[in-house]
This record gives sequence, structure tokens and C-alpha cells, in this order.
Amino acid sequence: MGRGSCWLLLLGAGLFIWIAPLLTPWEENPQILQPARAQAAWVYAWIALFTWLPFQASALGHRMRCEGMLEHLHAGGTGRISQCLQLSAAILVWMLAVVLIAVIFCLTWTLPKRPEEAQMWTTLVLQYAFIYSLCAAPLLMLAVALGTRTAEVIAFMVPTGLLFVGLFGAAWLAPLLGGADSGVLQSFWLALPHYHLADLTPRLVFKMGPLPAADFIGVAGTLGLQGAAISIFGLCLFRTRS
Repeated sequence: MGRGSCWLLLLGAGLFIWIAPLLTPWEENPQILQPARAQAAWVYAWIALFTWLPFQASALGHRMRCEGMLEHLHAGGTGRISQCLQLSAAILVWMLAVVLIAVIFCLTWTLPKRPEEAQMWTTLVLQYAFIYSLCAAPLLMLAVALGTRTAEVIAFMVPTGLLFVGLFGAAWLAPLLGGADSGVLQSFWLALPHYHLADLTPRLVFKMGPLPAADFIGVAGTLGLQGAAISIFGLCLFRTRS
């Protein structure tokens, strides 16, 4: 919390959410300003997950390992899993802060006035916050673990690459792999991270309402299982020796 970049992250969120929608032609159609602010809030959250958050996670893991702090703690009786979880929590708290800012903006300045729409909007925002966290937490844990084993650049690029593939690449590969006759290709498709399922921004912008309960459980289950696999892989990679 003593690092200035942490507070700049939160300050940047407020400025981005407030200023970015003003670049749209909202004066001609003031009704687009409300969904534009909600869109800006979650776009900033995804940008942070592509940049600042994994960079800080990889740098923290690498620095603590190089300084010998992890080996010192391990000698003092603190286990590898406990150390990995504690280092990850130091980054996750800022990820949750970004999510909280997005939720607050969506439930205050952009909340619809009609009670029925407001209830649906609130449900959708909370769904978004939950599944976004399911995506972000395992990736940041992986970045911390890789930082203790490799260079910072590699530890930063691997989770960022997984996020890019899951958010954009999976949608591009869906026509090729999703409906393929080959079982190998279908297995490869299932093994890909499906973070595109967590991007509910279009539902916010076009006010499509929350995901049905069955769809939300399916999305949360899919992302939760993939996140568990990534987290376990990260715990296996975590190293305490300098």
C-alpha cells in the first residue's frame, strides 16, 4: 500500500470512467452516456488485468524470491502454499478494489431509474463482478508463481497471453475447433481458457438483463474449473529457493 502506483491505479479508474464516455457523441444523444460509463468501468478492469495487475504480481514474486525472503520464511516454518496465497492476496486486494470501483459506478451513476430495470441491472453487475474475479484471481496467482521461478517478463507474458487467448482467440477459433469432427480438435477447444464467457459488457451496454440462472451457473462452473486448474499449476510452480 506504500507504493504510489497502487493508488494511481485506483485514481486512474475514476478518471477513465468519467472522461472516456465524454469522447462519445453523447451531446447528440445523452442516453448513451449512461451505458458508456458502465462500459468504461469494465473496460478499465480488463485493461488493468492485461497490464498493471499481472506486472505487479510477477514483479512481487520475482523480487521476494531474489531477495531470499521466501527461503527465509520457509525456513521459519511458513509453507509454500501459504506463501503463494499470501503473495497472491497482496495483488488480489487491488484487483478487488478495481472491481469494487466498477460495481459502485454501475450501481450509482448508471443505475436505471425504473425499479424493474434497476433490479435486473444490479443482478447483472454482480454477476459480472463474480465471474470477472473467477478469471482474474487464478491468472494473478500464476503470475506470482512464475515470478518465483522465471524472469519477470516471462511471468508477465504467460498469464497475459492466456487472457488474450481466452478473451479474443477462443471466439476466433470457435468456428474452426468448436464444431470440428475431430475429437482431438474438440478436446483442444475445451482445453482453451474461455474468458470470453466472462465479458458481459455487451449485456450492460445494450441492457440485455442478467444471465439466466442456468447459464450463469454453467459459466461460473466452467471458469471456476479452469481457474482451479491454473491455480493448482501455479502452486506447483511456486519456488522458495533463491
